[in-house]
Amino acid sequence: MADPRVEEAVRTARSPFLDRDDIPSPDGTPPDDAMQWPGTELHRSEWFTDVRQTVVHRRVTMSPHDYLGHLSTVSAYLVLPPAEREEVFSRIERVLPERVEMVADITVHLARRRGDRK
Repeated sequence: MADPRVEEAVRTARSPFLDRDDIPSPDGTPPDDAMQWPGTELHRSEWFTDVRQTVVHRRVTMSPHDYLGHLSTVSAYLVLPPAEREEVFSRIERVLPERVEMVADITVHLARRRGDRK
């Protein structure tokens, strides 16, 4: 969420059901590390060198209905029993503003294959 107040309201609304709803890194990289997965994996690989990470900052504004549609694709919500999922979505819907601004940054990794001369 782009608005910290909305993010906190959503966190509070979902807290009886979920501690968090983010997607953990497959290799356990903490979300605040400078290099994120898969860049961390590329760094460890014998096949790649000169690994670079760039973040393309994006903000997406949507209706509460569309935001809940987005959440309905997130695995943390999908694994909840249907009745709990319905209740958490109802709680979240009640705290959402008329327009929801979501952080939708894209993290891009570039690397050279070892042995490439270009």
